[in-house]
Amino acid sequence: TKDDPLRKWCEDDRDRYLQELLRLDGRGGPDLASACGLCNSEHPRLRCEECFGGSMFCEACLIDSHNCNPLHRIERWNGTFFEHTTLKEIGLRVQLGHRVGEQCSNPKPAAGDNFVVVDTNGVHKIGLDYCDCEFAQHTTTQLLRARWYPATPTAPNTAATFNVLEYFHLLTFESKASVFEFLHASMRRTNNIDISAVPQWRHLKMLKRAGRGHDPDGVLATKEGECAVLCPACPQPGKNLPVHWRDAPQWLQ
Repeated sequence: TKDDPLRKWCEDDRDRYLQELLRLDGRGGPDLASACGLCNSEHPRLRCEECFGGSMFCEACLIDSHNCNPLHRIERWNGTFFEHTTLKEIGLRVQLGHRVGEQCSNPKPAAGDNFVVVDTNGVHKIGLDYCDCEFAQHTTTQLLRARWYPATPTAPNTAATFNVLEYFHLLTFESKASVFEFLHASMRRTNNIDISAVPQWRHLKMLKRAGRGHDPDGVLATKEGECAVLCPACPQPGKNLPVHWRDAPQWLQ
């Protein structure tokens, strides 16, 4: 019917929503992409998915602005599209045992310098330094004071934030999700493969991945089957079958 809210959204808003999703896949307008959001240096290449505003930053400014947010998700512009990177890869070190921004006189990197933290927004590899100066507490104490729960009391190399533990605790009451399911969902979130329960969001993601946002005639010009995902296991001439597959002996077909 004409009063159907979903139909009205499709007619009035869907194309605009899709265009904004595509805009976010790029560098945005010149007001965001031309200069670093903090120091105004030219050609910034980094942005944070978690921070408000969508501004682009240079490496130094992004590191400085994330000393208090070391588990944010970062993207780097490679000249064509944004690819995922980490704060560790661009140089951020997380120092425990001291105030944020305060340097330890004797920092001690976590074993293998490959510390992993599980948070509500995914699984993060970080550059972690324990305090090993004269005022140092036990490594697990340092983690707990940062509100990170260590996976083991002996030489921990993995931790879960108090935030994700509380979230999972509530989730078990409401959905009965297992630890295995929750962890795999977090890993999928890390890889940006998000199965959302919001139908409009799923619909927009399907249209975007099928390239329908680039059609000058809009979404309504989408033909039947144009959003279908090609099955990689099915025989497809010119794709996963030999050129002369029709000439193969009958017993091979």
